[in-house]
Amino acid sequence: MANHEKLHELLGLAPVVVEKITFGEFLSRLKDNPQIADTAAATLVRAIESKGEVDIKSAPPTLRPYLTMLKKMGVPTWKAFKKVRGSQRTVARILNHLRAAAANGYQLRLALILKGGPGSGKSYLADAIKECLEGEIVYTVKDCPVHENPVNLLNLLPPERIDEIAEMLELTKEHRAKQCAPGQKPLPSLHDLIAISGEPCQVCWSKVMENLPDGAAPNLLDIEIHAERLSSRKFGVSTWSKDCTLAQALRKGSRGVTDMPELFGSTAATGQQSESVDEIDLLLEATNDRRIPAGCNADESDSCGKTRARNGFEPIDSVMIGQTNDGAFDRFLKDQADPNKFTRRFAPINVPYITSVSEEEAAYWEQVSNMRDKPHFDPMTLKIAALLAVTSRMKKEHDVDIVSRARMYDGEQLTIEMKNPTLPQSQNSGGFGRPLSTGGSTGSADVKKEVVLWSVGHFWAEAGEDEGMYGLNMPTMLKLISEAVELALRGAPSPTGEEHKCISTFEMLQFLRARIKQMQKTPGLTKKELEVLTNCEEYLKGPTSMDGKAGLIEEEYRRVLRRQFLEVMAPDFDRRATEIFERYRIHARALSSGDKKCFEMVDVGGRKEKREKDVDVSFLNDIETWMKLPTGSERDVYRRSVEGQITPYLIAEAERLEAEKLEGSEAPEKVELTWRSLPKLAAGISAKLNDETAKKLGRLLKSEIELNDEEKTQRREALERFSKLGYCEHCRNVALTYFNDYQLWKL
Repeated sequence: MANHEKLHELLGLAPVVVEKITFGEFLSRLKDNPQIADTAAATLVRAIESKGEVDIKSAPPTLRPYLTMLKKMGVPTWKAFKKVRGSQRTVARILNHLRAAAANGYQLRLALILKGGPGSGKSYLADAIKECLEGEIVYTVKDCPVHENPVNLLNLLPPERIDEIAEMLELTKEHRAKQCAPGQKPLPSLHDLIAISGEPCQVCWSKVMENLPDGAAPNLLDIEIHAERLSSRKFGVSTWSKDCTLAQALRKGSRGVTDMPELFGSTAATGQQSESVDEIDLLLEATNDRRIPAGCNADESDSCGKTRARNGFEPIDSVMIGQTNDGAFDRFLKDQADPNKFTRRFAPINVPYITSVSEEEAAYWEQVSNMRDKPHFDPMTLKIAALLAVTSRMKKEHDVDIVSRARMYDGEQLTIEMKNPTLPQSQNSGGFGRPLSTGGSTGSADVKKEVVLWSVGHFWAEAGEDEGMYGLNMPTMLKLISEAVELALRGAPSPTGEEHKCISTFEMLQFLRARIKQMQKTPGLTKKELEVLTNCEEYLKGPTSMDGKAGLIEEEYRRVLRRQFLEVMAPDFDRRATEIFERYRIHARALSSGDKKCFEMVDVGGRKEKREKDVDVSFLNDIETWMKLPTGSERDVYRRSVEGQITPYLIAEAERLEAEKLEGSEAPEKVELTWRSLPKLAAGISAKLNDETAKKLGRLLKSEIELNDEEKTQRREALERFSKLGYCEHCRNVALTYFNDYQLWKL
């Protein structure tokens, strides 16, 4: 019996009708809960925001730099759109539109048009919006065919009566102003709510005025109001398809969202039928006037296209979302006698392809994880494919190479100086949008050169909203990866005769080169498609000799592969860099003060002790050579400036951390000074240690016969660490052979 009761509880579903109240009770609740009279746009905004933002700390490590960069640029990642990869900036534009509509801006009378190429994510965005509204509660007039907002009924009253009701319920603008705290935005008044309402439909008017008991006078007070859940099975979440007319779709989507896939590619938009012309004209009426004619019966089986008798109107409160591409939209407008009547009712929003390598790669992993049989990928295989896709979508001509821009788009903080800064100072911003310039002395403390660094904000501003609208699309990339998987699963014999079912990055590069060449021969390609494939061929170009330069994609593979080998060869890199940083500070400070002696920590019998040492000028010169500082006065100036750079750095970092805490970001409690804190010195230390590690790596990559026992042990331990990065034996051998053949340790 107990199990039966528990099972009964577990199988219980939420009711469609949550609550039944009178119109009078509905009005009395407006003072403290004005959201019960929200428009569809306001309901949607609330639904999206209620699900919250993605917790960056719990996100996959590969995505955290990208998500952090977006957040600091003021672009949140909403959980409601988590599955729509790389859509954060597009979602931000959509939400800006919806918030303006919710505030009774002109956007309330516009249809959103999601415009993008195949596989750009238009349908995913629309589906995420519809899914977000499932289960949201709205208040409706009982039995209304469009589930209209109860506030609409107040439009049956004369204005002076409404003024009295607002005064009695303390819902006037004056009351609202008194009720809000200082600096807080007042809640909407009754007049604010009525301003975005509509005239009641014929059914609701009849219920109030005609369907009354004998001798009863019409009164709104006793009208029954229902709190109901939005559902694609009932109302509030609708998709226009060939199985229904637009009027039916709008009626069902009232109080929520109406999705119109391929809006300008259907017969409804081409004008092939007179009834179809009426359909698209109906959309204009639904947007501008927020109503549709009540010529169609409430019975969904009746076809709205069979009659246009205007027996009154039905108020439509729906977020209308159309989906299209540039070609279909342009053709539709070209065929119209008055295209302006359409463009002024639409709010087009570009939906670009993903421009984040980590988001693109995550989409590939999702595809691969759903495969029943899958090979092993080395850590760079899918990332390099994602890099090709992303760079194919970015504008080619720029002062900064396309891979560096892609790295910054993905949240990596690179220090790249503008050659000719032309943006106003207010737009010159650092890596995450904050003003950033550095003062570099040229021998005199009074002479400073302002250096403006490139930021993601600069790239976004220059690229414009049309970036990412063309390039290798997601379906194409997923098809290519599936083909690569199929080839790998067939098995390729290894030198030992065994089969390996894996894909190394080098093998993926070769595969992509071959497929791009094959795709260029596809008949019927547009000029833009040919341009994209030509660019991809250039980016994928291989070296013509063992010491030759490769294309941008392979050069990036070399950079990352070299970094990986250096990391496994120097696991104590940070410790050694910190020691050099501290030693440089001590000796530079002493020399600048005219001292010949200084105290530094030295290793004595396994523990650190402070000992007096001679100032080591040769050590300073060595580090400054790696910093690429010329001999002479510039070195003296830099040595004297080191301690002076530290204080401004600590102050700036403290201010940045405080700003992040005010924005709600998770920030460290205090600023820490590390060897990376002073960029120029950090670059010199990195260059020195990388060179030492590279020379060591070059020795260890020799034949086993040439290595002594200690070097053999070091080699074995390094390769074990390399394997832990995610390389199988075959992929590790491919990477090792590539690294050795091209002698990447010399770069």
